[in-house]
Amino acid sequence: MIRMRKMGRVFLAAFLNCCFAVYGISAQQLTLTLDDAIQTALENNSSLKSQAVKLKQAERADKSAWNNFLPSISAGGGITNTHNIYSSKELKDEQKSSWSWSGSAGVSLNLNSAIPFKIKQTSLQYTIAKTGYSQLESSVRQQVANSFYNLTAELKNIEMLKENMNLAKDLLDQTQINYNNGLASELELLRARYSYQSIKPQITQAQSAYVADAEAFMLLLGMPAETKFSLRATTTIQQLNLPSAKELADMHVENRFDVIQKQQALASAKLGLSTAQQNAYAPSISLRENVSTGDKINKKDDNKNDDKKFPDVNGSFSVSVNIPLDGLIPNSNMNLQVKNAKDAITTAQIDLDSTIKSARQDISKKVADVRRIYESLELNSLNKQIADRAYQLSAEGYRNGLVSQTDLASQRKDRLTAQQTLMQAEINYILSIESLAAALNIPTSELTSRYSVKTISRVSGQQ
Repeated sequence: MIRMRKMGRVFLAAFLNCCFAVYGISAQQLTLTLDDAIQTALENNSSLKSQAVKLKQAERADKSAWNNFLPSISAGGGITNTHNIYSSKELKDEQKSSWSWSGSAGVSLNLNSAIPFKIKQTSLQYTIAKTGYSQLESSVRQQVANSFYNLTAELKNIEMLKENMNLAKDLLDQTQINYNNGLASELELLRARYSYQSIKPQITQAQSAYVADAEAFMLLLGMPAETKFSLRATTTIQQLNLPSAKELADMHVENRFDVIQKQQALASAKLGLSTAQQNAYAPSISLRENVSTGDKINKKDDNKNDDKKFPDVNGSFSVSVNIPLDGLIPNSNMNLQVKNAKDAITTAQIDLDSTIKSARQDISKKVADVRRIYESLELNSLNKQIADRAYQLSAEGYRNGLVSQTDLASQRKDRLTAQQTLMQAEINYILSIESLAAALNIPTSELTSRYSVKTISRVSGQQ
């Protein structure tokens, strides 16, 4: 019986392995670096996929812009019954009712000077779609980086809480020994037990927050929320010697996506004015060729001497020129379209100027954030060293009976707070650099390699 059970387990394991192999399911969890996470998001993010479809549509329209010169082609046919309703004369049967058929085809081509501007507008729409896709791609990169580093910070926070819990457990064990030896009161033992147990809810809350954020991270990467993964983060904290905000803005403000989009909106408004002016004032030429044919369906004696084997085919060709005059009439529909197009240019120029000012202000703010957070790093690092040393001395004093349990617990909390503050400052500094690089629309690696002065420390984290 035992042997059969073992064979059954072996068979079940082999069956599951085959299923995993067939359906591509891996029992191992993912191990993600920041680059892995970004690449996964770029391949699977639903918003990017949707934007890629729109980009493909704009590309197809741009490649097919030549169809503005295609003629309009039409064809038609019909059957006609001619019959007599009343006649004072006596008619033959074929004269009372007869059937005939007809067919026609036509080709027309309308040409006007607005067509080149329409083609340019289509090409510009494709360029606008590419800019929109690149902007969304940059936004996804930044979102992934923010989520990645925040998850790393949450993992480190859980580790620090567990370490703090271990220290509280050591204090509880020591207090229990002192209590058993008559060196500690029952109240001190109860306080040590409360201090230890009060950390458990903090760890549970931190773990729950991490699980929720991890699921949101997976959805951002375009993967199932329940996907198990671990993070492998090794990030260098570097001091940056940045130039002035004005100098950075002068170099990069024109490359920002928001500025580029406003420039494209201005170009689109100008093309709109050109198109409206051509439609309102420029003449258009129409070329048309019509072909028609037809004959009676039933031919009798009256057609005995007719030698025609095929019906007649007639054609007509026409050329016409249309000169619009509506645009010359004040406040006519065409005249108002031209005026509205001019107003659209003015509005687009105002939006562009406003966006450039806002972009410069945004760059200035992000440069200030990088400098401000960097200045706090050394202070937070010093505070952590002080808190570590203070806890060390308090622990030694407690073991020697020179420091109270309450003071030791207070020093332990101060040490945890200092660790959390420094860790969060390091993450904030990394994210501020990421944010500045996005504001300048350059890779983060380019920003750090160009302005890096020295390496301060390395932040590592793994689930």
